[in-house]
Amino acid sequence: MSEGFIAVERDGAIATVRIDRPTVHNALNSAILQRLGDQIAELAASGTTRAIVLTGTGEKAFSAGADLDELANLDAEDAAPLMRAGQSIIRGIERSPVPVIAAVNGLALGGGFELVLACSFAVVSTTAAFGLPEAGLGLIPGYGGTQRLARVAGPAVARHVMLTGHRIDANRAYRLGIAVAPPVEPGELMPFALDVAREVATRGPAACRAILDAVDAGLDSPLDVGLALETRLAAMAIGGSESTEGVAAFKQKRRPEFGVRA
Repeated sequence: MSEGFIAVERDGAIATVRIDRPTVHNALNSAILQRLGDQIAELAASGTTRAIVLTGTGEKAFSAGADLDELANLDAEDAAPLMRAGQSIIRGIERSPVPVIAAVNGLALGGGFELVLACSFAVVSTTAAFGLPEAGLGLIPGYGGTQRLARVAGPAVARHVMLTGHRIDANRAYRLGIAVAPPVEPGELMPFALDVAREVATRGPAACRAILDAVDAGLDSPLDVGLALETRLAAMAIGGSESTEGVAAFKQKRRPEFGVRA
């Protein structure tokens, strides 16, 4: 299914969402970004989706970033609500209760890189390259790049990437923790990403939601606050139906049969 330059494929509990605008390197404008956010939210709320793979159509680009035609001739008063809306959409993806796995094929620049940084984690092909080149246009990242890249790769790396426009290749992305596995050949990327998604989908969905919530909250909280949240969520998991099934399956040496909803 393809609508508004966003294509969706479903395979059981796994959904693949593609930014489907290859003639312009899957560039994002506000309407496409809104559609992307809505689609991921809809899948996450469906009760049948346990993992989402986010990628771009073709091998040249995951997304080359913002559609510059939309930004032309905006003044500060017009630009501010556009940036706030984009940040809200990407924050919604970051807070998805269903894991979102970025499968990065080719370029992820500007808003495309910012989108990757908001996903639960990323896997990459050998052709992947990341960058925040906005300063070369007299701009700065506006969808969270100044904040998230520093948290993942450290402030010095973030400053260097943004101030010079230098790109991060696939191998360096893995070393920096932007990608969670070594790069694979382009033709192997989607099979690999789907294998990872299937592995995630075997886990208890309520446990996955709790893990995502705890990690996200902990990034902005003192350690003791994060530990208190972890204690509460862990206690709820111990008392929940998923752990009853999971422990029973472990003892019986069988695969657990978790319901989609806990």
